[in-house]
Amino acid sequence: MREYKVTFIPINPAEAPVGPVIVTGSSMDEACHKAVERLKNEHPSRPYDAKDYKPFPQISWRELPE
Repeated sequence: MREYKVTFIPINPAEAPVGPVIVTGSSMDEACHKAVERLKNEHPSRPYDAKDYKPFPQISWRELPE
């Protein structure tokens, strides 16, 4: 299991990045899906359509101890 820090970068440079959203998962795809759901819940005033953000969020991760 890994801990991912996902930061969404808006296409509009006047808007601030959203994140980092911290989630756990076994893959980067799983982490991105969880991060989008958290984005929708924690930042309802921000757009969450993929076209509003750059194609790839900034992601860092670390292994969690088992």
